[in-house]
Amino acid sequence: IAARSLTAYRELVFGPGLVEYSRAATPLDVIERMHIGSRPAARAGGDGIHALRAIPWVFAWTQTRHMLPGWFGFGAGLQAATELHGAGLIAEMAAHWPFFGHLIDDVEAMLARTDLEIAGHYDALAGDVLRAQAAPIAREYELTVAHVLSLRGAARLLDGDPTLQRSIQLRNPYIDPMHLMQVDLLQRWRKTGREDQALFGALRATINGIVQGLQATG
Repeated sequence: IAARSLTAYRELVFGPGLVEYSRAATPLDVIERMHIGSRPAARAGGDGIHALRAIPWVFAWTQTRHMLPGWFGFGAGLQAATELHGAGLIAEMAAHWPFFGHLIDDVEAMLARTDLEIAGHYDALAGDVLRAQAAPIAREYELTVAHVLSLRGAARLLDGDPTLQRSIQLRNPYIDPMHLMQVDLLQRWRKTGREDQALFGALRATINGIVQGLQATG
């Protein structure tokens, strides 16, 4: 599972156009200017994915509700293991191996916080060419959800954790408008060459609001 998940993740992240897509379809350019943490957002002397540090990378995908680093590749890993060993063995692992069960818990929570409909509004910032990157993300999301639901024997994500499920459902209507505001502000701010400080301040407010609403930075 780990080997196939790693391969799937690296094929996406190191594939052509993904870094450009992430810069266009997430507020990574805002986060880089917020000076979060004790180190700069990117490593000196590098470019592309190799130069990005983990905190802004994960933070940016959380802001757009892709939540990509928290689940991408896991579905491909489960699919490969199921084909090799059979669904019965994977189900037995989920039921009786605490480590594997907790791993599925974590992935399921990230999948439940993911909202590719909201993410689609950010995808519009990337333009037609880069927006094609959204397709493999959507396919992997559907695959991962299908496997997790099958292992849980559930109809919906987090049916086994109704408290967290209800918490997410209650928060989403308050968070979703902030996402739409952020998309509009990103478009306007970038048109100014990222120079308008009033728009930048408003973007910071949306980022903080989404963090509070999701109760997570990634």
